[in-house]
Amino acid sequence: AAVWTAVGSGESLYGRLVDLPGYGAEKSRIFVALLAKRMGVAPAGWEDSAGPFADDKPRSVADIDGPEALAQVRAWKKA
Repeated sequence: AAVWTAVGSGESLYGRLVDLPGYGAEKSRIFVALLAKRMGVAPAGWEDSAGPFADDKPRSVADIDGPEALAQVRAWKKA
């Protein structure tokens, strides 16, 4: 929680995440989207920092809120 509390911008949040061991660019973008879409942690500019994971396409864990959404993400990945 200390990573995303009191962040002033999506860029700052992304920077904190990408600096963590094991978090590259894509995983950090997905996590920014997950925090914003599912946890309500949506600092200004989070959409830019999340890149394609900020849109409405069911493409990552950030878009899963139940079994139906999971099926949609799996279908999108297969396409």
